[in-house]
Amino acid sequence: MERRPAASSLTWEELRDAADGGAVALLPVGSTEAHGPHLPLHTDVVIAEEVADRARRLLEEAGKRAIVLPPLAYGVTEFAKGFSGTVSIGASTLEALVIDIAASLHGQGLSPLVLVNHHLEPEHFAALHRAAASAAARAAPARVIVPDHRKKPWALELGEEFCRGGSHAGSYETSLMLAAAPGEVRAAREALEPFHLDLGKAIKGGATSFLELGGDRAYFGDPAAASAAEGNALFDKLARHVAALVLSAE
Repeated sequence: MERRPAASSLTWEELRDAADGGAVALLPVGSTEAHGPHLPLHTDVVIAEEVADRARRLLEEAGKRAIVLPPLAYGVTEFAKGFSGTVSIGASTLEALVIDIAASLHGQGLSPLVLVNHHLEPEHFAALHRAAASAAARAAPARVIVPDHRKKPWALELGEEFCRGGSHAGSYETSLMLAAAPGEVRAAREALEPFHLDLGKAIKGGATSFLELGGDRAYFGDPAAASAAEGNALFDKLARHVAALVLSAE
């Protein structure tokens, strides 16, 4: 399935014309962090980009022009601290960056800005929601939409592992990567034993890192059970969520 190039590959005049035509801006948001011994550090970015591109197609089928921006590849990733390659930024840094991006695009006529996020760390998602509220409260308010697939009813469509909270580099994310970038999924996933843990419950109980939860290989769930077919079905659901929110906000 061929992707349309990101907004950064357009000329400024092409982007200006898209903005004049009422285009919405989709910003993929992910992280750079450990995802088990079988998935790359940019797993969340790859998934967010694929969701954004599929949402773009759905929006354009509905008559709404959409532009996919270059992704944000860094976020609040404190839970994966201690693993090589994990890069975490402060929540206030993330908020300020999103607010500035939203204001800049708003000034160019690209609105709303839709944060297509696939890094599920609670403080990271909370920072995105705070940034959206702050952008709307400025003297020159910018509209920011934050689809949140952790919430019902959308979460219920994403499978038992996702709802149970153990979906970091497990069957859920590995399936998505098998659909979006199969060449980046290491064969090691086939030998990984299931490691089921309700991360949401553990976080509410005070946990602050994967290591303290016994996740010393940076995965939870069942990577060996993943499939590309499941990944494609999940992508379609995630993209429908984004497109539905954008269209309902018109």
